[in-house]
Amino acid sequence: MRTGEIYWVNLDPAIGDEIRKRRPVIVINGGHDKHLKLAIVAPITAWSPHWKKNPFFVFLEPDSNNGLRKKSAVDCFQIRAISHMRFVEKIGSISKDKTDLIKKSIALILDIEPEHCE
Repeated sequence: MRTGEIYWVNLDPAIGDEIRKRRPVIVINGGHDKHLKLAIVAPITAWSPHWKKNPFFVFLEPDSNNGLRKKSAVDCFQIRAISHMRFVEKIGSISKDKTDLIKKSIALILDIEPEHCE
């Protein structure tokens, strides 16, 4: 697992407003197989036009590289660490530019200066 790769994962069971069910995620950090079999991911959800000005959602247009079938958004506010056992199948990857946008969005959420994230 590498940063910027997209996988299908099973996020159930979930509690409250957590993103749930089988869905694609972007790998932010794949973890370390030897020591900690967890990966930090951001879930991908269907795109909604009212998120256009919300910096916590990064738009993804479906293409042959990312393997998505519809306009989508990375929900950076719901980053989480998940077990490698939740990963089902790799479906694609995104560009470095998109990965950088996601990192900047996460930096805003965590109140970290975005220029330190490149």
